[in-house]
Amino acid sequence: MKKSERLNQELIFLSDKKRFNLQDLMDNFQISKRTALRDIASLEELGLALYAEAGRAGGYSLIQEDLLTKIYFNSDEVAAIFFALKAMEQLKETPFNESFQMISQKLLKNLAASRQQQALASQAAVSFFNTPAVHHNPYLRLLMESILHDSLVRANFKGQQVLLQPCQLFFRDGNWLFAAYDLVGQAFWNYRCDQLQDCTEQAAVPNKLSLAELKQKQLEFEHDNSGQEFKILLNHRGQEHFLKNLYPNMQLEHEGGTTYLTGSYTPRTFEYLIDYLLTFGLNAKIITPEELRRSFKERLAAILDQYS
Repeated sequence: MKKSERLNQELIFLSDKKRFNLQDLMDNFQISKRTALRDIASLEELGLALYAEAGRAGGYSLIQEDLLTKIYFNSDEVAAIFFALKAMEQLKETPFNESFQMISQKLLKNLAASRQQQALASQAAVSFFNTPAVHHNPYLRLLMESILHDSLVRANFKGQQVLLQPCQLFFRDGNWLFAAYDLVGQAFWNYRCDQLQDCTEQAAVPNKLSLAELKQKQLEFEHDNSGQEFKILLNHRGQEHFLKNLYPNMQLEHEGGTTYLTGSYTPRTFEYLIDYLLTFGLNAKIITPEELRRSFKERLAAILDQYS
């Protein structure tokens, strides 16, 4: 590892520490005592504020707990950052106040002119065709804050008042969704953010859970409410289609030379599963259960009726 890369890694390593000793750097980065001492001197030159403590229990203490020291990136790392920002540009709405395009412009201005041209050329050479957000989502920031603070929200979802504790925010197929625990119904569901007609964070509530407790409760709920299992035969294109559009509670199973899509559904997710299976076209065939086969054929018949 080059010295510049090692110094960056050392800054990251020290970012959450109040004190450390020489042996910490030697063990974590497999360097000699002499190299560790030189690195500490270099870190001070970069702006790391610390002081040495004498004695048997001595070491180094950081003057500030939150490091604001500059991190230096090489050319490949800079290119990777701009590639990531380019991929996210189509997300016009995010839980953050700044757009990814604005962040990209701000970073670009801090590069030397030659590096700016390299970054712009790299971005122009690659395109990401992702689905942009289809609907307006005014509560993303509030939902993100509620997850980070283990707080509850009271929301109007499709005209129904619900008391929820969100645990995850995610983007899929042009829609922002969040997973949350319904405290009244004692159930976990995924909710479309754009279908919230109102959403407010609640004051301190005694029965809220920590994020770790919430995740454990979610696992238990999914285990106890796994629903009806299904099995679907896929050809090669069907496998590719699934791998491009991965969904929870579904997986590929290989039996001999045959591949099946297996999983489970509940009454709440039944219609959604039928819509999803329609996207496979001729590349999937429902094996079981009969209920799913029958409803799928009814949906196909309804589509054909539009052309009769």
